[in-house]
Amino acid sequence: MSVRESIDPASSLWAWLAFDLWFYRTQRGLSLAQTALIVHVTRATVSNWEAGRLRPRDVYMKRLDQAWNTGGHFERLLMFACSGHDPDWYKQYLQYERGATNIEVYHGKTVPALLQTAEYTRALIADSDQRVDVLKEAEARLKRQEILAKDEPPYLWVLLDQEVLECQVGGPQVMEEQLAYLIEVGRSPRAAVRIVPRSAGRHPGHDGAIQILRVGSREVAYVGAQLGGRLIEGGDEIAALSIRFAQIGAVALSKDDSRDLIERTKRAYADDRVA
Repeated sequence: MSVRESIDPASSLWAWLAFDLWFYRTQRGLSLAQTALIVHVTRATVSNWEAGRLRPRDVYMKRLDQAWNTGGHFERLLMFACSGHDPDWYKQYLQYERGATNIEVYHGKTVPALLQTAEYTRALIADSDQRVDVLKEAEARLKRQEILAKDEPPYLWVLLDQEVLECQVGGPQVMEEQLAYLIEVGRSPRAAVRIVPRSAGRHPGHDGAIQILRVGSREVAYVGAQLGGRLIEGGDEIAALSIRFAQIGAVALSKDDSRDLIERTKRAYADDRVA
């Protein structure tokens, strides 16, 4: 069975879109190459759309709708797929993360996965009510950090609430090592770790975590929520999230002041450990 044949159109909006691209094309007796000529892409691109390996842009779906006289079917389906909840969103998000050139992250409760030490990750997972294999999940999260070790890693902009530094996960030694790593990452010329102090009060980040990725010429985003999150792949929502991220950054400490606060908090954990 081919990858395309394994797609269940009832499993998600993206799977439905992939299936319909194949179905409408074959009903018209067109080859992949002929369809590629209609939308001005390569044959491989159309094949990847139909296999669910690549997600199309609205300009291409509009061209198909016009050429096939579908009444806007593909454009609407893409719109709902982008704005709806995709049960397979996490796999797609990881693909985007691996190819991102710029990553903006706001977290208000914990250190984001890209910056977690191994022990912090294990302690965080072990303390949760998730029924997962702790070691496998920890390995998966740490593998994501490989993008930071590339010759040209993505630019990384991280905003954390002060609460993240003070919320003890795994004990003083785990926190001391975790904060030391935050300091190390923050020294990179391609990264910034800034802290939003408690004195800032309520700010736009209190509604949940935000991650915005630039992948090629486009931006995608992830917003966190209870029992899961949502991947956003287009539309005005990303522009609104970019403004929100900037608003959070406006009340954050500078890089130097943030590093000083992380250092002070790290020393407090060291004192607790030897007391």
